[in-house]
Formats: sequence, C-alpha cells, structure tokens
Amino acid sequence: MLTKHNYQKSDTDLKQGKIFDCCRKDVPGDSGCEDCCYDTWRDELKRVNQTYSETVEKCQQVKNSLTFITERRDKFKAWLDELLKAEDLVRKICNQLEIIASQSDKIWFNSIKAVEAIEIVFCMIRDFYMRVDYIKKRYDELQACINANNDSSLVKGQGLLKCLDDYYTKLDGVLKTRDELIKLAVEAVKLSNLIRNHISTNDVPGDYDPCKPGEPCDCSTDGASYYGFKTIICEWYCSFGCDEECIPCNEKNGQATQQSAQKQIGSGIKDAKPSENCELEPMFEFPICNDEYKCRVEKWYKDDEQCVKDLSEDLKEITKEKEALQACKSSLEKAIAEVDPKKRCK
Repeated sequence: MLTKHNYQKSDTDLKQGKIFDCCRKDVPGDSGCEDCCYDTWRDELKRVNQTYSETVEKCQQVKNSLTFITERRDKFKAWLDELLKAEDLVRKICNQLEIIASQSDKIWFNSIKAVEAIEIVFCMIRDFYMRVDYIKKRYDELQACINANNDSSLVKGQGLLKCLDDYYTKLDGVLKTRDELIKLAVEAVKLSNLIRNHISTNDVPGDYDPCKPGEPCDCSTDGASYYGFKTIICEWYCSFGCDEECIPCNEKNGQATQQSAQKQIGSGIKDAKPSENCELEPMFEFPICNDEYKCRVEKWYKDDEQCVKDLSEDLKEITKEKEALQACKSSLEKAIAEVDPKKRCK
C-alpha cells in the first residue's frame, strides 16, 4: 500500500490546510458555537439518506422479482419433471410393447409354419385314405369275382376265403378311423389358421428371418389394413412414438414457436381473441421428449434459471451497496451527533 499511494505530510497549521475547505461560511441561524464540517456533513447525510432510500427500494424490487421468478421457475421445473416422468413411463411401456410384438412375431411365424405343416399332414392323410379306398375297391372286385365263379373248392371261412375275411376286417378297421381322423385334421387346420389370423392377418414377408426379426412394428402407413393381436400392439407402439429417437430441443427448428411462447409467458397474458379452432392446449404428441410444448417448458425453465442467477448476483451487489450506504449513514449520523453545536455548546 505504501508503494501504491504517495502520502504527504499534512500542514502543521490546520487552519491553513485544506481540511477546512468543507466548511460553509455565514450559515444563517448558527448558534455561534461553530464546527468546521457540521453543516457539510448534514448536507452529505441528506444525500446519503436519499441514495440509501433509493437503494433500499431497488433492493426490495429485486427481491420481489427474484421471489416471483424463483416461484415461477420452480413451477416450470415441477411441470418439466412431470413431463420427463411421463416420458420415462412411456419408454417403459414401449419396451414391454416391443417385447410383446417381437414374441408375437415369432408366434405368428410359427403359426404360419404350423398351418403349412398341418395342411401337408392333411394332404398325406387324404392321400392315405384314397389309397385305402382303392384297396377296398380292389377287395370288392376280388370278392365279386370269387362269388361269380362259385368254385366248390373255395369254402367260406377256410383257406383263401378266411385270409380274405381277416384282411377285410383289418381294412374295415382302418376305414372306420377315417372320419374321426379327417375331422381332427380339419379342426387342426382351422385352429392353426385362427391362431395365425388372431395374431396378424398380414402375410409373412419373403425375407423374414425369425433369428433376426428387425423392427418389431412398421409404423409407416402404406394403405393396407391388417387385424389381430399384433396389429393392436403395433398401434399402441406407433401411437406412443416408440420408434422415434429423442432429439434435443436445441437441435430442432422450432425457434419461432418458442419465441412466441416465450412472449406469451413473459407478458403473462394470452391472446384473448376468439379462435375458430376450440381445442384444449397443450395437445401433447408422443414421444413427449420431442413434443414442442415440452421444449417450450424446458426453455422457460432454463431462462428463469438463468434469470434467477442474474438477479441473485444483482441482489448481492445491491445488498453490498446498501450495507455500505448504511455504514456511511451511521457514521455521518454519529459524527453529526458528536459535533452538534446544540449539544456541544451547552
């Protein structure tokens, strides 16, 4: 400090020094017991009091603004947290829907293969009984030929005729199973087709690989309508926007909308003009992380957060100024009280 400031020795004769420059001359109504800087300090105290009052008022205004902005910021934060919580819940639902859709694809693919396999089995059963019918026809022809020959060497129940009777017994037993077996095969075809169609009526794509199923749902609208359990799951999957990735709000092209929204929230007054479109606002769209209103709330929260920081810094500086003025005011009041002629010259 000694190197920074150049100090000079004061005059020995104080009356000749500059310390008396603060004194006022010919003060009307003076009691005659004068003090050098009494009147100047009184004028200075008036100025300090005025500045102090202005600073106190300014400090109070900043406090009020800070309180208001803080409360509004907290409301935006609570609302933003609710939106983010809803987004987390939606993503959890999407994960479950994706699992169900993937498993449905596998069941659907297996049901298609089951239908094909059962149809092949049905064809094999039909072919088998067609051959049995042909054997029955040949048996009837042989039996008719034996009856027509009326050969005495062929005794019923003996020899060749006994073998033919035993063969017919077994053949008739096979024929009796046909109706029941065909009925079961037809029922199996029916059930396998119902399972397939209840999952999805869509045809299996030629390049489908059950080991690499790809996307669980195709959310593109190609004009085709499909029905079934898988379709319902995919409708929810697409409605929740599960196939969309979250894009940061600062990478979107919604600046104009956000500026308009910021203007509305800043003024606190919304356009009261009647609108032809009487929809409730806000109207959310999934995924919530990409919703324009969510981005607005996030921007409002960040703006208020920055505003709170700025106001806090301003309040800190104003408080320092107020405390400095308070100290100056107290010092002046104490000094004036010490040199007050009315008290000092009694």
